[in-house]
This record gives sequence, C-alpha cells and structure tokens, in this order.
Amino acid sequence: MKRSFLFLQGVASPFFAELGKALIADGHEVVRINYCGGDFLSGYYFSAPIPYINYRGNTDGLATFYQATFDQHNITDVVLFGDTRPVHSPALTLAKKHSLAIHVYEEGYFRPNLVTLDKGGVNANSSLSRKPKDYIGFAKNDNNARQTIKSSGGGLAIRAWHDIRYHTINFLFKYYFPHYQSHRPVRALREYWGWTKRFPSLFFYYNGKAKQEISKLLLSENPFYLLPLQLDADSQMRIHSTINTVTDLIKTTIESFAKHAPANSKLVIKVHPLDPWFVNYATLITATAKRFHVSEDRLVHLETGDLNALLTRAKGTILVNSTVGTTALSLGCPVIALGTAIYDMEGLTYQGALDDFWTNAIAPDLKLFEDFQQYILQHTQINGSFYNQKGIKMAVQGSMRFLTLDDALADE
Repeated sequence: MKRSFLFLQGVASPFFAELGKALIADGHEVVRINYCGGDFLSGYYFSAPIPYINYRGNTDGLATFYQATFDQHNITDVVLFGDTRPVHSPALTLAKKHSLAIHVYEEGYFRPNLVTLDKGGVNANSSLSRKPKDYIGFAKNDNNARQTIKSSGGGLAIRAWHDIRYHTINFLFKYYFPHYQSHRPVRALREYWGWTKRFPSLFFYYNGKAKQEISKLLLSENPFYLLPLQLDADSQMRIHSTINTVTDLIKTTIESFAKHAPANSKLVIKVHPLDPWFVNYATLITATAKRFHVSEDRLVHLETGDLNALLTRAKGTILVNSTVGTTALSLGCPVIALGTAIYDMEGLTYQGALDDFWTNAIAPDLKLFEDFQQYILQHTQINGSFYNQKGIKMAVQGSMRFLTLDDALADE
C-alpha cells in the first residue's frame, strides 16, 4: 500500500536522505522538514535531494505548521530521530491524535552494529513491555528466526566528521533559520574543544593507566562495583531520570557506597567515551570521598578501559539507564537502574533501593535475558549504522521492512 512519509529531524548524517530516497523508489511519497542549515545539507548527500520544506518559524508555530503539512500531503507516517526534541513534540502530539504511524530512530539498544527503530517512542517512551511474562519463551520459538548481525564498519572519526560538518553549516545558515534552537544543552563548539583536550590525553596517558588499574582489580581478591557514567547532554539523563546530572549521580552513589557497601569493596567509576571533560572527575571524586569519609584507595577513577573485563568480575553495576546495562546483563553481572530503562524489570535488574543493592544484589536470569534480547532484536533493532556508507546502506535496507510492513502483520 502506498504511504506518505513525513521526515522530521534526523541524525547528523546522510541516513535520513538515503532512507527517503529508498522509500520514494519503492513507490511511496516522502517529504522532509528542514529546521536548520545542517538539516538542509543532510538532504543532499550522495544523490539528488528528497522533497523538503524549510521551517523558519519559532516553536510556537509548529503545531499549526504540522497540521497544515499533515493535511496537504495526506501524511500516514511520521519518521524522526529522538522523540524528546522540542521540534518533535508538537508533531508527535498531533500524530497520536490522528492515529498516524510513528517511527522513532535512536542509537541501538544493543551495540555495536545495530540501530533502533521503535514504534511510538524510544527508551522510556517505548511501548515495549516491562513485564517478564511478555518475553518468556520468545528465544525458543522456532518462528522467530535469529538475526545474523554483521559488522557495519565505520567508527568515531566518520561520526565526528558528520557532526562537525552539520554544526558548521548550522552556523553559516543561521541567518536563514533565525529561530532555530538546538535540543542540545551545550553548544557544539564547546564540546569539540573538550574532546580536543581529552582524546590526546587518552591516547598518550590514560589508556596505559587504565590497563594497569584494571589489571590490579582483576587480580585482587577485593570485590568491586562499577559505575559507568553517562553524558549530561543525554536525554536519558535530562528527561528520563530523577538524577539529572552526572555530578549528582557520582555523589549519590558514593554516599550510598560509603554507608552500605562491604568495607573491603571498591567502587570503579568509568567515564563515558564521549565525555567532553566539562567536569573534573578526579577532583569531584576526591572531594566527595572526603565528605563521606571514604578512603581514596576504595575509589578507582577510569577515563577509559575494557568495559567487558570489568563487567565479568564486578559484584554489581550501578547506572541510570545506559546501554551498558544490557552488556552487563548478558555477562551475568547484577544491575540496578536508577532511571527509566527498557531492561529494568524483575528477573533482570535489582528492584530494591540502592542502599540495599551493595549487599543484596543477585545475578540476572540469563534465560529471561536471552528471551528479552531476542524479542528486542526482532522487533526494534536493525543491523547497520547511521554514519558510514556501508552501515547506512545496511540500515536503509533493514528499515524498509519495518516502515512498509502493514501494522496488522507487524503486530502478529
């Protein structure tokens, strides 16, 4: 059946442009909205641009604009990346009101080599069940063929290149889109400066230091817990958690650790790979340890390091809603999620308070996790990448089945 797709803001890469072209080639209608110069540029990758509308107004006029666009183009489906951006909220409200199909992309719930395409919303807004009974036995069902996950190629460099180009064009086209405001709480140039300072330090100093620290931890008989940090700019932290900053997360965790963790245990705090170094974690950790009377040798600060090696030995993992949680669960490591996570359910994560987790944590049910994982892979994960030509081609091909499949068949 012929569909009419409205593309809202996408990831800072050619992915949405190539996906739109594939849908047009399949006989569907597509129109995309450009909110800024970066969006405009993204429509021109690799070949001719897909049809577009430039929105140059402010957010107050978006609801009226979207309603007119829905009517004019007989929209049946809305496609977007990230469902919490200010430019997306009015469209989602109207789409739900008119019972339009909503397709939300996000980084993969499982990584690497996967991207997420969830119906209605992602992460905390996903329609995925949080009840174990809805997943039990799924992996054993012969009708659910397992997806063969292939390498999508690419890496951090190509992703950074797309991001830099996107925000450079935003700056150059600022006069044409005068009312556009990014969903990111920090200006891109400030993040780039932070990464410029951090990445050389990782290569020349912190990589070696982390290997030494992790080696000591793995050889020691002392138990340790892992706290993998997220990013303050992440909507998972800002919107889907009562702990809104990484600083608060560190302070909350160290305080609980000081009061309730076994005396011979350690807390390993690992910084996010893309952290821009706005916070001096060494100073923060030292000051917080002093405040709660924790000896410095019980706290280990890692800027980088082998996460899987840590998870195989950790007594437990404390996080907000990071995808590190799925890796930890797959390795049998106990997890407590302090925010809203799709995997936060009885049988997988600890359902009690953080103060009790240190001594009462239990390993996840690996059979339940396998069922949960296979269900998520089959229903929301697409093999590919948003950032390089090979990965984009894979993700576009995988997306077509999800986007064009009749909803009645998709729900069977």
